[in-house]
Amino acid sequence: MSARPKIGFALGSGGARGWAHLGVLRTLFAWGIRPDVVAGASIGALIGAMIAAGRFEAFEREVAALNLMRLTAFFVEVRLWRRGMLSGRPVMEWLGRPELLGASRVEALPLPFAAVATDLYREEPVMLRTGRAVDAVRASIAIPGVFDPVVREGRILVDGGLTDPVPVAAARALGADIVIAVDVNDRAMPPPAPNADETPPSLLATLIQTERLVENTMSRITLERAKPDVLIRPRVGGVQTLDFIGGRTAVEAGAEAARAARHALQEVLPHVFDR
Repeated sequence: MSARPKIGFALGSGGARGWAHLGVLRTLFAWGIRPDVVAGASIGALIGAMIAAGRFEAFEREVAALNLMRLTAFFVEVRLWRRGMLSGRPVMEWLGRPELLGASRVEALPLPFAAVATDLYREEPVMLRTGRAVDAVRASIAIPGVFDPVVREGRILVDGGLTDPVPVAAARALGADIVIAVDVNDRAMPPPAPNADETPPSLLATLIQTERLVENTMSRITLERAKPDVLIRPRVGGVQTLDFIGGRTAVEAGAEAARAARHALQEVLPHVFDR
């Protein structure tokens, strides 16, 4: 008998649209599809780290309990303008709680994991496979102009979605034979553009929409270059990048997208569905 293929998850960037990952993953887990390795970019790195650390259920509860007060604590800081609007420290403190990632190191997680960040000056993706898990996630979510960049080993690191928004190649590099990728950069329902006589968008809104434009473009390019075995694309184009409360509607969209991909999953993972 041939050895069971090693399954890899490649979880994509997309801010609050990334809550769709939760619906996808919950559905896959219910079918008995669990990863052997996990790679993620930006919000995908955050959720991927939870899977690799065995903290997925705890994180689901945190997302369900997320309220405006908690969200405001993450994204409102009194600080002088420096490298970004936000330091990211409140997010790191949240993720570093013992019930989530705690002080776990990437190389010691139960599952092989890579967070993908972007080297700002070399203009290339960087796989982060060592060091504190919260630090790897922090680098991967560093939206330029919004969060401070992360300095690591002589590199200036920012959001992984800028160069590898759906890190299929990273999952392969971790040893995956079968890669299931989730792309939440759905472009079917873009936000309406303001009329010419309306107030222009704020600096934050402009930065976020620019990031979204880059991620949309790069997801098309990178998925052509590194094709997954199964690509799941939740229809979450109407979810705004920082709407982490309203964006929880994306969870069901993720579950729907996973169910729509069941036939494709059966083709590449017959041993799972034949049990």
